[in-house]
Amino acid sequence: MGKPDFLPPPSPAAGPTTPLAESAGSISLNPTASTFSAANLGNHRQTYFDDDPTELATDDLPPLYDEHENDAVPFIDPLAPAGPAASILNLEPFKRDPRSDTVYYLDSRLDSDPKYLNDALVHLSQLPPRPFAQIRGTHTETRRKSDDKTEQVTVVDFDIEIELTHLLYHNIQDPTNGAWRKLHAVGNLEKVRRGTVFPTRAAGFGGSGGIIESGEPTVEEWCHRFCASRAGLKNMAFERRVTGWDWDYLKKQLERLVHDTNYRGHTSITFPVRNSRVEIYNACRVNQMRLTKWIEVMFMLTLMFLFAWPYLFFRTKRWETVYAEWSLSRDEPDGTGCVERRFASMSEAQWYQMWARAIQKAVLERRQGHLDQGDVERADQPADQAGGFAGMVQAGVEAMGVVNRSFGWGGDSGSAPRRFKFGRR
Repeated sequence: MGKPDFLPPPSPAAGPTTPLAESAGSISLNPTASTFSAANLGNHRQTYFDDDPTELATDDLPPLYDEHENDAVPFIDPLAPAGPAASILNLEPFKRDPRSDTVYYLDSRLDSDPKYLNDALVHLSQLPPRPFAQIRGTHTETRRKSDDKTEQVTVVDFDIEIELTHLLYHNIQDPTNGAWRKLHAVGNLEKVRRGTVFPTRAAGFGGSGGIIESGEPTVEEWCHRFCASRAGLKNMAFERRVTGWDWDYLKKQLERLVHDTNYRGHTSITFPVRNSRVEIYNACRVNQMRLTKWIEVMFMLTLMFLFAWPYLFFRTKRWETVYAEWSLSRDEPDGTGCVERRFASMSEAQWYQMWARAIQKAVLERRQGHLDQGDVERADQPADQAGGFAGMVQAGVEAMGVVNRSFGWGGDSGSAPRRFKFGRR
C-alpha cells in the first residue's frame, strides 16, 4: 500500500522503525530536526500506540447506576391510606396465597396485645378491596380422540373483566377520607364463628353455651377476647365487604346484554372481590408449619393430611367477628324529611349505560382479558374513523358480529362425526 504524497521522505539518520515499518519521521506531519531526534522518538511512539487515556477526574465521570437507584423515588401506592400508621405498626404479612387471594399474618403482638390488634385492624380496614365485574361465556364440544373415543371439552368463548375499585371513592385524590368505609363488629344474630369451631349465634340469641350477651360487643371487645383466649391454635378472619349496589339488577342487565348478541352458550356473570380477606394466626410452630408451602406439599404427597387436617380443624378456635364495609352508596336526608340514595361515584344503572356497548363489542369479538376506559372510547368510535388497516380489521370484526347475531353462535356441539379409516383388509 503506497504512502501519501504529503508525508516527508524518511531520514537516512533515522532510528529504528515503528511497528508498521514506517520511519520515525513519518509519525509527525510537520517534521523538524527535533522531531527526528532519538530523544523524542519515545514520545511519538507514546502517541502512536493505543495507550490508556489519562485518568479523568471524579466529577467528569458519569454517575454509576447504583447512585441512580439509591436516589430513585420509591413506589407509593396511590390508594394506600396516608399517615404514619403503617410505619408505626411495622406489620408485614407472613404469606400471600394467590389462589384464594388471602393474606396471612403471624405475629405474636397480634395475639397478645389487644391495643396493637385493634390498631392493625383499623389500618387493614383502610386498604381497599378490589371488586370486579366478570362476564364469561363457555360451550362444550364433543371431540373424537385418536383412539376413536369421544370426550367433552369446555371451550371459552369470551372472558372479560372490568375493575370497579375506583367507584368506591367519591374523592380518589384523598384515599384516607375519600371513601365511605367503616369498621364493624358482627351482630348477635349473625351466625359466625365466635371463638368456636362451628358458626353460631351469640349466647342468648340462639347460640348455646357461654355467657349471655347483654349487648353487642365492639371491635375493641373482640380484640380483648381473642388475645385473652387460652386456645393453643386460634385464628381471626377479617373481611372487606363491598355494599351499596343492586348486584342482582346488574347481573340481569348483563345477561340480557349477552343474550342480545344471540349467544347460545353458557353465560356466567359474577362480581368477585379481590384483596378482601385477611387471616391472623397466633404465633406458634404449628401455625407456622401449616402456612409453609413445602410442608403443605409434603403432607399432601405422603397423605399425612388425612390425619393432620382433622387435628387442625377441631383444635383451631376461630373468630369471624370483625369486618370492614366499603359502601358504593348510602342513604342521606335530602332536607325535606325524606331519605335520598347518594352514590360515591355513580349508580349501577349509570355504569351499565356507560359500559354496555363496550361489553357487547368485546363479547362479539370473543375477547379474553381486562377492559379499560380505552375500550369505552373505541366502542363509540365508528369503523370509518379508524382509518387504514386498523379500520379494515374493525369493520371485518363488526361484520362477523352481524353474522353471529343473525345465525347464533357459541352453542354446544353434538356428537363428533365418525372418522373412517382406510387400510388393507
